[in-house]
Amino acid sequence: MPSEGILLTTLIPLPLLVLAVKYPWRYVVGLVGIEAGVLWLLEGWQALLFVSQHGLVPLVIAGALRRGCSVACTMVSSVLIPLGVGSIFFIGYSIVTHQPFSLVLTSYLDQVVHAVHTYLGGAEPVQGVEGEQLAGLAETLPRLIRAIFPALLVINQLFTNVLNYVLARYYCARGRPPVWLDGEALTCWRASEYVVWVFLAGGAALLLPFASLSTIGLNVFLLTLAVYLLQGVAIVVFWGRRVPFPPGTRWLLVLMAFIVTGPLGVVLCIAAGLFDLWVDFRRLRRHPLVP
Repeated sequence: MPSEGILLTTLIPLPLLVLAVKYPWRYVVGLVGIEAGVLWLLEGWQALLFVSQHGLVPLVIAGALRRGCSVACTMVSSVLIPLGVGSIFFIGYSIVTHQPFSLVLTSYLDQVVHAVHTYLGGAEPVQGVEGEQLAGLAETLPRLIRAIFPALLVINQLFTNVLNYVLARYYCARGRPPVWLDGEALTCWRASEYVVWVFLAGGAALLLPFASLSTIGLNVFLLTLAVYLLQGVAIVVFWGRRVPFPPGTRWLLVLMAFIVTGPLGVVLCIAAGLFDLWVDFRRLRRHPLVP
C-alpha cells in the first residue's frame, strides 16, 4: 500500500459505520454487496477478502454501539469476527481450488513480503552508512514480517477499528439527532489486569531457546504492547483535555508532541499504559490544571 493511500484505506469503514448506526442495516449490506460484485469482476477473489474485512467491521461495531457494549467488548469482537471470517474464506478457497490451506496462506504471505521488498528495493539509492543500513533492512525485513505476521495482522485490524470507532462515536454524538451511545468515557479506558500476565508470559517465551515458542512469544509480546500503547494514548488524551485550550489547539499540541518525540513518545505511552495498573495516572488529579 503506497504511503499516500494508507489514511484513505484506514477510513474506508467509517462511512459504512455511520450509516449502519443511524439507519437500517439493509442499506449497508446492499452497498457492501454491490462493492463485492464489482471488485470481484475487476480484481478476482482477493478483492472479496478485502471487502469481507472492511464490510464486516462497520456491521460489528455498529451492532455493539446499538447494544451499548463496552469499548473492550466492541474492539475484541470487531477484531476476532472479521479475522475469523477471513480464515474461513481462505479455507473455503483452498477447498474449492483443491490446494492445501498452508499453500494458499503461504502464497498470500509471499505477496505481502514481495510488496514490501519491492517497495524498499525501489527506493532511491542512498550512499554511505544509511545506504548499507537500508540494504540490510531490505534483506532482513521479509523474514521478520513472516515471523510476526499474525501480530501485524491483528494490530493493523485493532488500530483501524479503534480509529473508526472513535470517529464514529464523535460524529454520532454530535449529529442531528444525536445517537445514544454508552456512557463509558474513552479517555478512562484501561486494559484488564490479566493482560499484564499475558505480557509477562510473552516476554518469557521470547527468551526461550526454542524457535517456535520464541516466535509465538514475540507475537504475543507485540500484541500486548499495542494494547498498552492504546491505554497510554488514552492517558495522554485524558490529561490533554484538562488543559484550558480550545479542542483544536489541544489536539494540535498532542500531535506536535508525538511528532517531536517520535519513537520516544510511543515508548513513553506504552510505559504509561503498563504502569497505569499500579500508579493509576488518571486518579492523581480530578480538577483542571488551571483554575
